[in-house]
Amino acid sequence: MPPETNYLAQLRLLQLADSALPIGTTAHSFGLETLVAEEILTVPQLEPFLQAHLAEVGQLEAVFCRASYYLAKQSEFEASWLNLNQRLSAFKPTRESRIASATLGRRLLQLVVGLDNWPLIQTALQISRQAEGEIHHCAAFGLVGGVLELGQEATVLAYLQQSLGGLVSACQRLLPLGQSQASRILWNLKPHIVEIADLSQNYQPDSEELACFTPLLDLAAMRHPALHTRLFIS
Repeated sequence: MPPETNYLAQLRLLQLADSALPIGTTAHSFGLETLVAEEILTVPQLEPFLQAHLAEVGQLEAVFCRASYYLAKQSEFEASWLNLNQRLSAFKPTRESRIASATLGRRLLQLVVGLDNWPLIQTALQISRQAEGEIHHCAAFGLVGGVLELGQEATVLAYLQQSLGGLVSACQRLLPLGQSQASRILWNLKPHIVEIADLSQNYQPDSEELACFTPLLDLAAMRHPALHTRLFIS
């Protein structure tokens, strides 16, 4: 593969993983707004909280992102794509977080379809729409990475980095968290991103050992619609 092709893939991945990508990422806190409003999450607690978040939600979504990357090369795409997203929905018991993930995933595929001609991505949108199925963000990101041949590991790492960056960005609007401190937190957590991406290779979406246990965050997401003042949708 010529070096120029590698550079093109890297540039595309940088754009897709940019927090400014117009799919609505900045409108979601995934329950963090409730935790801050109830004074459960503070700035000193943020870094260990996000590390724990990576170990649970991050690892789960990395597994599905990686599996979705493989789907771009599979012949029985339709059934596998629907099954993958349905299985991930079952891991997300909270309606608010599940809908947020599905909204971002659908918007990502719609955006990519509008950028260039990618028939498989258009197919993924069509079959999910016909089946009234959800398209989760991590699955959509993995599929795009596979179709555009952006590199499996690079795609998983970029997804985790983007997701973590989105949460930190939300906390900057919710907490007295300055840019320098936010950058330091993201920098400190990068080794954990690499670790979680590596661990995700040990699981398949249908593995019995695969689990995600985030009761505090799930309950916070459920209480989010009842907040008197909200900055975020979820």
